[in-house]
Amino acid sequence: MHTVQGRRRLPRAVTFGAAIAVGLLLALVIDVARSGGPGAWLARHRIPAPYVAAGERIVVGGRSLYLDCRGRGTPTVILEAGSGSDSGTWTAVHDELATTTRTCAYDRAGRGRSDPRPAHTLADAAADLRTLLAAAGESGPFVVVGHSLGGAYGRIFAATYRDETVGLVLVDAFDPDLEAARIHPLLGPLRDEYDVRLDGLRAHVSRVDSLDWGASEAQLRASSLIGLPIEVLVAPRYEPRLDEATNAAIAEAWRTAFESLSPGRVTHTTAWGAGHDVHIDRPDLVVASVRRLIDRARFR
Repeated sequence: MHTVQGRRRLPRAVTFGAAIAVGLLLALVIDVARSGGPGAWLARHRIPAPYVAAGERIVVGGRSLYLDCRGRGTPTVILEAGSGSDSGTWTAVHDELATTTRTCAYDRAGRGRSDPRPAHTLADAAADLRTLLAAAGESGPFVVVGHSLGGAYGRIFAATYRDETVGLVLVDAFDPDLEAARIHPLLGPLRDEYDVRLDGLRAHVSRVDSLDWGASEAQLRASSLIGLPIEVLVAPRYEPRLDEATNAAIAEAWRTAFESLSPGRVTHTTAWGAGHDVHIDRPDLVVASVRRLIDRARFR
């Protein structure tokens, strides 16, 4: 262990791990506070219905990826899970959507039933998904639904395969670039705490998803969704340490941030009664948003 002027310097791995831990702990504390206390937080983080693996593993680039497609009809809905999650988190949404249209959930590389891959980018994952769908005989048009970090994966897929994508649903989507630009200036005394949280989340998704987040953020900035119909579902956000006016300004900042992705084509819904896992807490809202996009695609 190195010393500097008589002080002991912790190894870099220790300080890096501590930053992740502090960031995630702060995120948890804030989420519990916004939920109305530990009891309310536990109630809304109930375990979803058991998932029965009804799909298949398909070889893509020498790796097996899991895909579960059900139902009939067009467009085909693609469900993208959040960081560290897999297709099983979509059970309620998947079951309902499959009654009216073709719906596919899958496990990204390294998640659930899919083989891992080395560090990669959002664009690499989008190519994986398109190859997987083609190998399974699934074709567009597609409506892509992404929860949390899955929203970033969905955005890159939609931008890359724009001619095949007719709509995008962002379910409490995660984008630290948008957050830093729009939300950070409003936080006042909480900015430092927010920075630690955001850095911790970036480190978390890089580690858990084997994601090159620096390159992936650059891909998000360069992508274009102009003209694409987008449904945005956002969990209610309220920071009790800030006043009403600031909380209202933050809510408006979120709205304008997502509106900038496709001006004039974005529909916003506040997911009352839900936390971050809107697709588990309020699957009905996700289903309604998807079906609105499907109707727009079918009758445009």
